[in-house]
Amino acid sequence: MNSALTLVDSNRSGSIPPEKVEELLSMQLSVLKMVANGLKTEEILNELCFLSESMLPNSVASIMLFDETRSHLKVRSAPSIPEEGIQYLDGLKPGPKSGSCGTAVFTGKPVFVENTKEDDRWLQFREFVDLFDICACWSTPIRASTENVVGSFALTSFETRKPDYFYRCLLDMGAHLVAIVIDRETQSQHLQRTSIAFDNINEGVIVTDASQKILEVNQAFIDITGYQIEDVLFKTPRVLSSGLESPEFYREFWDQLNAFGHWSGEIRNKRKNGEVFTEWLSVKCVYDDYGELKNYVAILSDISELKEAEDKLRHLAHHDTLTDLPNRLYFQNRLEQALSLATRHKKQLGLLFLDLDNFKNVNDTLGHQVGDELLKKVADRLYHSLRKHDVIARHGGDEFLVLIEDIIGPVELRYITDNIRQSLSEPVHLGNLEFNISVSIGISIYPENGLTRDSLLRNADAAMYEAKKNGRNGVAFYTPELTEAVQSRVSLEGDLRRALNSEQITLNYQPQFDTFTRELIGVEVLVRWRHPIRGWISPAEFIPIAEETGLISELGCWITRTACRQAQTWREKGLKEFKLAINISPHQLKDDCAERISEILNSTGFPARLLEFEITESLLMESGSIAIDRLFNIKDIGVGLAMDDFGTGHSSMSQLKHLPIQKLKIDRSFIKDIPDDPNDIAITRSIIALGHALELKVLAEGVETSAQMEFLKKEKCDFLQGYYLSKPVTAEGFEAILNKLAQAS
Repeated sequence: MNSALTLVDSNRSGSIPPEKVEELLSMQLSVLKMVANGLKTEEILNELCFLSESMLPNSVASIMLFDETRSHLKVRSAPSIPEEGIQYLDGLKPGPKSGSCGTAVFTGKPVFVENTKEDDRWLQFREFVDLFDICACWSTPIRASTENVVGSFALTSFETRKPDYFYRCLLDMGAHLVAIVIDRETQSQHLQRTSIAFDNINEGVIVTDASQKILEVNQAFIDITGYQIEDVLFKTPRVLSSGLESPEFYREFWDQLNAFGHWSGEIRNKRKNGEVFTEWLSVKCVYDDYGELKNYVAILSDISELKEAEDKLRHLAHHDTLTDLPNRLYFQNRLEQALSLATRHKKQLGLLFLDLDNFKNVNDTLGHQVGDELLKKVADRLYHSLRKHDVIARHGGDEFLVLIEDIIGPVELRYITDNIRQSLSEPVHLGNLEFNISVSIGISIYPENGLTRDSLLRNADAAMYEAKKNGRNGVAFYTPELTEAVQSRVSLEGDLRRALNSEQITLNYQPQFDTFTRELIGVEVLVRWRHPIRGWISPAEFIPIAEETGLISELGCWITRTACRQAQTWREKGLKEFKLAINISPHQLKDDCAERISEILNSTGFPARLLEFEITESLLMESGSIAIDRLFNIKDIGVGLAMDDFGTGHSSMSQLKHLPIQKLKIDRSFIKDIPDDPNDIAITRSIIALGHALELKVLAEGVETSAQMEFLKKEKCDFLQGYYLSKPVTAEGFEAILNKLAQAS
């Protein structure tokens, strides 16, 4: 049988967002659990089809297997295809032009037809195509444990489309899981026919008495573990223990087994040769006619290859495909964790922003292939110039980021940057070519140069440009006078307290529009602080201070009350209704804020149905169940909820579907490089598909070009927000927009 390693093909280029990886792993786990629990083959295959269809909107899945003659294919499972469609498919003879499925089975290779009406392989099925409006069909062969092709697994679409890397992985995994299910069925039928207890199944079987002493094992157990029957007879299964599972794991195991009579799950055991392997283990209790425990029966499958495939999928989601360094998403998450620890333990950390000098000249003169090879060599040198606990990532292009935790001070960072520059001092050779590479490095330090991920990145970036301005191949700190930055922050805390009692805090409004009608549907409320001396201060600077000092609740209530009062005034003037979107901090959710929100709505008269709160994905995931319970309380009073900056955190599909949200906002970092960055295109497309699969509305923020808008429109993103459509405006400016709309209608 094809190894699960076929899910990750080193010859393919592509990466999968973490949330999509979670979907594949969730499907795999669901099917394996159904197999382990002995469900009927038809139920398992139908569920596999449904799960696959949920990941590809506007499609149907089908599984075709050879009939008894092994000359024609017959539909085994296609729960979403009508009976008349199945009649068309049954009896398909594999051949070089037998549609997608027949051709895949004939050639033994995947077939991806993007447009059935133009592909010659579908010529003889034109009636079927027209009758059921089939537009695209992707199919991959199913291989049994004998490596023989036994059928096909296909996804048929009602729109022309090309499979990206994620959908190819989905097809590979689907075919592999079908093979497991079909092999299990074949083995079961064989046992029934021959009345052989267990010696011919691929899973290992252990039978013990009530005191856990081993009475019998099968050949598969011997093959998997390396133990002969005489090695384990009358011993307990503890002979397989790897010592890696905790006492708590085994307590939960026995609690469930004793309470329910069965247990299944993953466990790490050890073969006779000492090799640790991961197995899927199912254990059942066997009772006699009087209800007395007589035996335990354990069935184990070696899933080491599947686990290795999972690890490779996770690696792909968090690493750059060219250099194999951690990617930008991984680094951002890692930096958030480091900031949390540094805040808790009052430590410093350093952020280095690296940019290779004049690297663009290499791509322009020698081409991107040479540039890519050079980048790989440089990345390897950079990685080995750092300490093991330092984190380096490719930020994009010829830029790299380095995270240094628990630093003593700037001198330590200067020592590290010297090592980095020294690693590039020797020429890099590629064939007959020789390159002298230098790097400009900018440094920002937490907490002196920023309290948030974005501010530290921004300041390190600014310092890097300062290094380039000073002659390249240099190092620049964001500020040479670190004590001044600390004093400025302390002063800012006091100023913020005074600002709340004056008129320094104001609100701006950025409109949100329907993607297809360009109708105004909402507005995001943006808080602004005009300091009497420093001028305008960014929310990224003062919001974290408000959160740390406890001022965030007071500030949040002021913003909500002021915005609701203003919006209600517009309603009373008969102006257009719209959703009022306000950012809410997880710190505000520590108290039950639903009651305060209700009071604000009652006092201002603004309806709950027009109010929406936005919460950042990464912060919500870190806030725990209490914050999520508070969100449910807010939803219960009729207020809408949206997940802001989606795609930058750790949420999975399984978590999303349990949150009380109605909208996803795609983070602007994924929009800004569209349509030039294929990774951002793939991520954005996946987020839109995920949101719609969960019946959520999707809004893209940071739309700044017509090309971005057209791409989002093509991908059916519901709503848009950004400077291309409208910059944030004052209350007076937004009222003017509303008046203009009223006059136009």
